[in-house]
Amino acid sequence: MVDGMDTMVNGMADIDTLAPQMVAQFGPIISTATTMQNTLQTIHSSFTGLITQMQQMTDTATAMGEAFDASKSDDYFYLPPEVFANPDFQKGLKLFLSPDGKAARLIITHDVNPASEAGIAVVDDQLTAAHEAIKGTALAGADIYLTGTAATYRDIQAGAKYDTMIAAFAALTLIFIVMLVITRALVASMVIVGTVVISLGAAFGLSVFLFERILGMELNWIVLAFAVIILMAVGSDYNLLLVSRFKEEISAGINTGIIRSMGSTGTVVTAAGLVFAFTMGSMISGDLLNVGQGGMTIGIGLLLDTLIVRSLMTPSIAAILGPWFWWPLRVRQRPAYSERMRAVPPPPKPEPGSDADAVASGAG
Repeated sequence: MVDGMDTMVNGMADIDTLAPQMVAQFGPIISTATTMQNTLQTIHSSFTGLITQMQQMTDTATAMGEAFDASKSDDYFYLPPEVFANPDFQKGLKLFLSPDGKAARLIITHDVNPASEAGIAVVDDQLTAAHEAIKGTALAGADIYLTGTAATYRDIQAGAKYDTMIAAFAALTLIFIVMLVITRALVASMVIVGTVVISLGAAFGLSVFLFERILGMELNWIVLAFAVIILMAVGSDYNLLLVSRFKEEISAGINTGIIRSMGSTGTVVTAAGLVFAFTMGSMISGDLLNVGQGGMTIGIGLLLDTLIVRSLMTPSIAAILGPWFWWPLRVRQRPAYSERMRAVPPPPKPEPGSDADAVASGAG
């Protein structure tokens, strides 16, 4: 403990020696801090006046900006007369501005192939951006037209989709009306139209799976419109022929009429459908890919309609619905026998002693 006290005493002696030296340095430090304080106060005073002047300048610039916006002078820019005499400028002027100065052309470049799905998808965004850009300007309300590869393909895509929907709706409506007039049965007409739609959907689904998933080829847009027309016509014809035979044989009973109708029309319609299907499917061997895809799609649809829809679905639906298939017509589940088909009662026996008995005795 005595050793520790000796060490502490030595440290205190050193502090006693250095403390006066530290006290001597406090004066210059305080003087320097005072000088810095005075300098900062001077700078603050200078910046206060500068900030006031900058605010005044900003107010002036704001007022000038508002005045320029109100005058709409930023919608125009000045070109010296010498520029219009430049031959290169004249070429560009004819390319981008109309002679009357009321139409202008802008060129847009794409980062992707404009004929691809990605290029077509940005067409609507470009039109929206152009309309938003002219809002609140002198060009507000101006007509904006977009042309080029992407816009052209987008118009073709939209037109094909719209026309296909119109054609499909009109065809289904006309088919339903024709079936209703011929069969006089609302449910039967709806079944025919429904089976045609199912056949179309299945044919398109299998075509997409075959060409895009298996073969790795994109299905052309014209295939849909091309196949809709033919498959609706042929599919409805086959079903109409079968349902017409159902109606002709309905007097024998619903189930018996279905069996007879399938037996009388099955071979002919099946053979016709197979021949037509394989004929259309043979187009795939040609050099024109679009025609081959359309023929293959129609062939698949005809096979489905011939072997599944006409042979299985339509007879099954008619048998399951029974008399409701022919609503509002009234038909019997079983045949109604006519008077001639009823059993004829045996003739009455002759009474004893009658003329008939005498004739029989004479003959004996």
